[in-house]
Amino acid sequence: MTPQGYALHIGLNAVNPDSYEGWNGELFACENDAAVYKAIAEKAGFQSIYSLLTKEATSQNVLQHLKNAANQLQSGDILLLTYSGHGGSIIDANQDETNNFGEMDGFDETWCLYDRQLIDDELFECFSKFKPGVRILIFSDSCHSGSVARAAEPIIGAALDPATYTRSRVAPLDVLMRTYNKHKSEYDGIQAQLSAGPADIAAYVVQFGACQDDELAMEVWGNGMFTAKVQQVMKEEISNYNDLFIAIKRGFSDKQHPNLFHYGNKTYDFLAQPPFSIQQLMGA
Repeated sequence: MTPQGYALHIGLNAVNPDSYEGWNGELFACENDAAVYKAIAEKAGFQSIYSLLTKEATSQNVLQHLKNAANQLQSGDILLLTYSGHGGSIIDANQDETNNFGEMDGFDETWCLYDRQLIDDELFECFSKFKPGVRILIFSDSCHSGSVARAAEPIIGAALDPATYTRSRVAPLDVLMRTYNKHKSEYDGIQAQLSAGPADIAAYVVQFGACQDDELAMEVWGNGMFTAKVQQVMKEEISNYNDLFIAIKRGFSDKQHPNLFHYGNKTYDFLAQPPFSIQQLMGA
């Protein structure tokens, strides 16, 4: 059977202030980023391509798409999941997050969707529903995007720099704390129902992140700096994901270091595949 490709592109130029204690999270380029990844998926021949932009990028819509993809995709198929927007952190109510030293660090990473934060544990839970041998490819142009598995201490977001017209994609710490305190029962309730981690995932997940967990992912007017670099290097001859990562890092700002993180079932040598290819090769 011909391998199937399912692509979901999420881009938020704002969030609902009612869900974030008055903060609207204004950004300029996230919907443009979603269009960049959509064009890449179209060129690669993905059969199912969807975009969720700003008000449509709700937790319900995102989770429903991931459920649909898990039901649809078989071994050897591929999910391309891209996110462009604010990254955040939330109190680790189920105490499953550790830092690089194996110590509990107290925070889960999040994507700031329109109606609420989507917790990294929810992504693990979704990914655990995918069949063995499915490939999951993630591009996250947001702060705290280094791993979607390890949380970092929240850092205060930078405002728009009028000299360079750059803006960071991190939700301010005071906003995150007010939002959590106001909606504590909701967020704690979500985490209480989740138990899956990387060890429970039979798919193979490869994630490209815009920055390390303790850095800021920046945007200029047109695109996120990370997504702009992805778009640029995809015009080159790139043979595999490792080479793609090397090309993306080349010439990047010394204040922002993209990351490559992968885990799960390595039945297929995913990193050796041509970038965004629906076709797959058996690993050794």
